[in-house]
Amino acid sequence: VYSGMVRVADEIMMDELARRMGQDEVAFRRARVRDAAGRALLDTLAKAGDWGRPMPEGQAQGVGYHDENGGRAAYLVELDATDRANPRVTKAVIAADVGQVINPRGLEAQLTGALIDGISVVLQAGNHLDNGAFREGSYADFHYARQRNTPPTVEIHLMPPSGSPGGAGELGVPAASAAVANAYARATGTSPRSFPINF
Repeated sequence: VYSGMVRVADEIMMDELARRMGQDEVAFRRARVRDAAGRALLDTLAKAGDWGRPMPEGQAQGVGYHDENGGRAAYLVELDATDRANPRVTKAVIAADVGQVINPRGLEAQLTGALIDGISVVLQAGNHLDNGAFREGSYADFHYARQRNTPPTVEIHLMPPSGSPGGAGELGVPAASAAVANAYARATGTSPRSFPINF
């Protein structure tokens, strides 16, 4: 499974290229998405998430996009990194296009779970290897996101049916992870190069 790792790196580089070229990160992606459905998805996300609105110092928005197996997902998160030791995603807006949605509530649950995965792997969850043995022995000491780490506001926007049912299983995690990493980079001025950030 390539997308969980490769697409996150791609999306971090996409943000960095946009900033170096002095372009808006969403517009930069939109110009490079291969199809009208992907552009419509990014437009929906930017409008619903009020992309580009002014944020207090130490807070920022970040975006991530991924398409795979006939589906597309885009995540916009707002992250508060005023306490660098405990950055927190405070809001998430998700847009998805998977063609014909068979189970909307199931899809929403999948996309929300992907958000929690993205928050976890980017900000806090990892394994420590000590002399060939993992320090973490159970979920009790693995720092996966808990309820206190989840954003109080999550909005999900499913695009109208656009064709045959597409995949959603691996769709959300790369986009969610990239959105969190990109928000952190914009909030702190530091682009992360290893994850989780607070390890």
